[in-house]
Amino acid sequence: MKTKIAFLNFGSFLISSVISFSAFAQDAANQVATNVQQVPAAAAAAAAPAAGPAWVNFALMGGIFLFLWLFVLRPQSKRAKEQKEFLSSLTPGVEVITAGGIIGTVVEVKENIVSLNLGNANTVRIVKSSISGRLDTTAAVSAK
Repeated sequence: MKTKIAFLNFGSFLISSVISFSAFAQDAANQVATNVQQVPAAAAAAAAPAAGPAWVNFALMGGIFLFLWLFVLRPQSKRAKEQKEFLSSLTPGVEVITAGGIIGTVVEVKENIVSLNLGNANTVRIVKSSISGRLDTTAAVSAK
């Protein structure tokens, strides 16, 4: 008998819990529906960006372009021009260093090929564009 009473008490507790939960769920659903209707108005107000003067954007882009031109493009074109002038003025007897780090003395210059004497009667032929620059003998001596 006690188990039947306990079971009935548990059953009534379960039924009352379900009823109160469904009422809570209904209230929550109504509140969500109200909030959803208010969201588009708030989103529309928040989505509108603050409109500033257009010249600010153009000035910013111009400043970035000026910076790139002054510090990237112009020095790079100057170096390329100096390298082209150096390669066109190569003459026999000049000590040069290649892109691979080989140091040699120019023996012969043809259109695109340069012969370098590496010492001990070793001569190599390389492409003219692989010459990095003139060897600075004072820097080479101080490095030793």
